[in-house]
Amino acid sequence: MADGSYRRQGNAPAPDAARVDAIHDGWQDDQADTFAEPARAAAVEKIERALAAARTGDLTEAHAQLTHARSVLEGLRPEALEPRRGLAGLFDSRKRRLKAFRAAYARAAATVDEVGRELTGWIEGVGRRSGALETVWTEARDAVIDLDAHLAAAARRLTGHTPAEDSEPHPLEARKAALDACRDAAVSALPLIRNAQNADVRFADLLRPCAEGAAAWRDEWKDALGLSGRKPKKIRPDRERLLAVRDDLLARIDRALTGIAGARDRRASVETRLAEARNGL
Repeated sequence: MADGSYRRQGNAPAPDAARVDAIHDGWQDDQADTFAEPARAAAVEKIERALAAARTGDLTEAHAQLTHARSVLEGLRPEALEPRRGLAGLFDSRKRRLKAFRAAYARAAATVDEVGRELTGWIEGVGRRSGALETVWTEARDAVIDLDAHLAAAARRLTGHTPAEDSEPHPLEARKAALDACRDAAVSALPLIRNAQNADVRFADLLRPCAEGAAAWRDEWKDALGLSGRKPKKIRPDRERLLAVRDDLLARIDRALTGIAGARDRRASVETRLAEARNGL
């Protein structure tokens, strides 16, 4: 990519001529091994920051929390409100069952509310992380531009230099090769940073319906069970209403769980490739 193809794609401007001249004119023969070290170190640091931002356990945590919430919701069966028939129902009653079901709902609602708060936190975290990754992307692109300027100056310095067969190559040759490798790694990190941002957006899109559905489920069941405002004297919860709201939330969770599994694979791929880019330097 050091041949300028990246610039021809319209993703990075050509090095500033005055900047290249300044670097070339500041050349010192005894510093070939450390030529452009600040530029190289800056590029490496940007790759490391991108890797650190991409390495987050929120997908795994969200999957675990949603799985737990699903288990809790699935355990709430509205048919439990109906007294048993026959002899078994002699010592059973709707009032007793409603009281027990309300208690079970209260415990489940506390769990689902906690998961909902976690979901909201992760959604907000996606926004913050996306902003951080955008900053890293911009700085990594700028690091590529700076490396381009140093590579152009190095190429100018090496122009016309052809060592004899029995002599050592110019010390700048090896350094330029190392800078080329660093530049290639930084360039490869740019689309990976975008991939990490896209995975985060998908993650937030999966969580948002669950958070909204959790709030709707809590309020609907609270109202249906006579726990909102003044309690009516006689309560006969609508079984179909309870099931419809619960099943809607379960469906949202199932879609999120499926999507998170795919997002986790994509995020792992980004992490692996960023780590490879960094470890190769």
